[in-house]
Amino acid sequence: MSSNRMVAVVSDGSSLADPDTPVEPVLLEYSALIRDVAGLSTLVMPVEGDAPRQLQSTLGGLPSTVGAVFLPHVTPERAHVARLAAGNTPVVTDHDTTAMALTAALLTTLTRAGRPLTSGRVVIAGANTMPMLSPLLVTAGVGDITTWNRADAVAFPLHRIAAQSDAVIDLLGGHSTAFDAPREPVMITRDDPRIPLLALPGLLRALTHVPHAKLDIDVYHACALALVMATPPELQLPDGPDRVLTSRVADAATATVHQPAHHPHDTRSS
Repeated sequence: MSSNRMVAVVSDGSSLADPDTPVEPVLLEYSALIRDVAGLSTLVMPVEGDAPRQLQSTLGGLPSTVGAVFLPHVTPERAHVARLAAGNTPVVTDHDTTAMALTAALLTTLTRAGRPLTSGRVVIAGANTMPMLSPLLVTAGVGDITTWNRADAVAFPLHRIAAQSDAVIDLLGGHSTAFDAPREPVMITRDDPRIPLLALPGLLRALTHVPHAKLDIDVYHACALALVMATPPELQLPDGPDRVLTSRVADAATATVHQPAHHPHDTRSS
């Protein structure tokens, strides 16, 4: 059945900056965005308490009407467990959609600077907070990626690591003036609150329309490219999220999840 199914908006708030922030109002805001921009029905499912098993049981008992899950503000470790519990229902996190937008911002930045992706040098500061970003940049064709984490700071200060780079994707914050180099790298941050939302409605629309949709790095890459194509010349990322952008992302994601699995030894031409 390929008709619209609903999106479950689920979280235990385990990665919220303020652990005392009520989860349900946050989820209701996401729910309203998904309904208004993507035109999808939603099911808001806040998980109270700090027990990982509660999140696991919630994702393991989803109604059959749920075609996709949005899982914001959950730690990467709990998100992994939640994905396993959800089985065949695709789970999208805010880290996923943030990585898509940051990849798009980087591609836009390198292209405008006249740097071929294969020779562009990129540093990811705080790479362990978003493990999916580095593989996504590799898939996008970025040829030189250095990952840096806070634990590296004593032996390898960030300003030295980034001295000859074209761009620094700062996932930690606070490094915008930390560089002293002849060619200062472009800083790409996650500060804009729209960043996790740009690809979200379109991706969820695709996942609820395509039966047995499988999320993989190629789908993330397709969404990132859709964001690049929708970015006005004077901006690093598109305006939005809005219905036009949502349709573009949905079309790109749908085309990708419809493609058959790639077989490296299959030499047949299409």
